[in-house]
Amino acid sequence: MAKRSLDTHGAFFKPYLRPGMKLLDCGCGPGTIALGLAKVIAPSTITGIDTEASQIRIAAESAFTQGVSNANFLEGNIYALSFPDNSFDAIFSHALFEHLQEPAQALRELWRVLKPGGIVGLRSPDWGGFLIAPYTPELDKAFSYYKWLQQQNSGNPYVGRELRALLRQSGFTNIKASASYQCYEPLSEATEYLALLIEASAKVDQAVGEEWTDERCLQRATPTLTAMSHALREWSQHPDGFFAQAWCEVVGQKIY
Repeated sequence: MAKRSLDTHGAFFKPYLRPGMKLLDCGCGPGTIALGLAKVIAPSTITGIDTEASQIRIAAESAFTQGVSNANFLEGNIYALSFPDNSFDAIFSHALFEHLQEPAQALRELWRVLKPGGIVGLRSPDWGGFLIAPYTPELDKAFSYYKWLQQQNSGNPYVGRELRALLRQSGFTNIKASASYQCYEPLSEATEYLALLIEASAKVDQAVGEEWTDERCLQRATPTLTAMSHALREWSQHPDGFFAQAWCEVVGQKIY
């Protein structure tokens, strides 16, 4: 996440921004995209929120180091935003909605704090659009297991394709949808992240029950998960390794 920037991961939203807009970034993480947004809307202020205090600290430190004075970072929850109605001219959210159990509830909050005429821009991956080479059954199992983990945590790995519908159903209009691919180079940027998540999985017992492994006890299931992470790391070193991830973007407007 620390390598993401406005130009690489938020470019779809830049044409809708102008200096003087008050902007909210939901799920800002370490703030790398937010700091880019801050420069576009200066001298107005961007407020970044995230549920993780550690990410807020990193974002605030980065703003100080880079001399970005029009960015504020706060702990916050998208389901219960601590801002008055009609507070922002624009709202941005990157790589958050795939983790939400109640995206419609989140969008009701975004609608509430967005000014009439304001715009919202969302971007999330869709795990149904991966391009992977060379293919191996072990790799397929690792990716399928990670998608299952996200679903067990009440997320939706396919939310990207649903963003347009979610905006429309929430009352937004003038919706523009697009999609793009991110190619990971080196592969280890993505594979190490996935491998660590699989290894740290607290769902091993459920994995057995769901037949992710044919083993019948935790002691035997654990090596199977280790084999998935090993397959990911081995793939990251393959000279022909290729991984392209699909991202979906939408922009909508609150007319009234």
